[in-house]
Amino acid sequence: MSAVLQPLEPFMPRVDFHVQIDEQIKARVEALASRLTIDMDELVEFLVKRWVERTHPDEPDVTEHEVLMERQEDNSIKAALRGDLVPEEEIEAEDAQMMADIRRRQELVG
Repeated sequence: MSAVLQPLEPFMPRVDFHVQIDEQIKARVEALASRLTIDMDELVEFLVKRWVERTHPDEPDVTEHEVLMERQEDNSIKAALRGDLVPEEEIEAEDAQMMADIRRRQELVG
C-alpha cells in the first residue's frame, strides 16, 4: 500500500510513503474508505498524520475535553472498522427528535 502524505508544516513537501500491512487490515481500510466515500490514500494519510500528532513528544498537555473527544473518535473509528455504522437517516431523525423536544421544553418555560 502507498499513500501520499500531507506535510505537517506548510513549507514541507508532500512525500510518497510505502508500507507493508496485513491483507486483512488493508481490506478493512479499503472497506472503511469506501463507506466514508474517501480515497483509501486520504484515509491512510489522515490516520498516519493523526497518530504522529498524538504521539509527538513535544505536544503540550491536553485538556480533559480533548481526551474525551479523542476517545470518542477512536471508538467511532473502531466501530466503523467493525462495520457498526449508523445510517445517516437514523442520526438525522434522532437529531430532529432532540431539537423538537428542546423546542417543546422552551415553549413550556417561556
